[in-house]
Amino acid sequence: MFNKIRQLFANKLYKTIALVLVILIAGPELMMGYELMALLEFLGPSTFVLIHLAGLVLYLERLKNAFMNFEKHSLCYRPMTSHIIEMPALIIHFLPERSLVLGFISLVSICCVHMIVMA
Repeated sequence: MFNKIRQLFANKLYKTIALVLVILIAGPELMMGYELMALLEFLGPSTFVLIHLAGLVLYLERLKNAFMNFEKHSLCYRPMTSHIIEMPALIIHFLPERSLVLGFISLVSICCVHMIVMA
C-alpha cells in the first residue's frame, strides 16, 4: 500500500499537484499566520517600550505635582504661552523662588563646610 503511494508521489507531476492542493486549502491560514507573526514581532517591542514610557511619564508627573505643590506658596507666576510669545521678558516671573533660595542656601552651606574641613 505504502509502496504504491510512494510510487505515485515519485512522479513530479503528482508532487506538484499535492503542493498546489495544500497551498490552496491551507493558504489563507498560512498567510494569516505569517501576518500575525510579523504583527507580533512589531507590536511586542513597541508595546514593551510604550509601557515603560507611560510609567516614566506618570512618575515625572508625580514629581512635577510635588514640585508645584512646594512652589504654590511662592510668587511663581506661570504666564500663558501666548503672553510669553508677545512679551518674552515675562519668563523671568516663572522662576521658582523657593527652590532657588533653597538651592542657594544649600550651596553656601556646602561651601562653608568645605572651607571649615579644608582649614
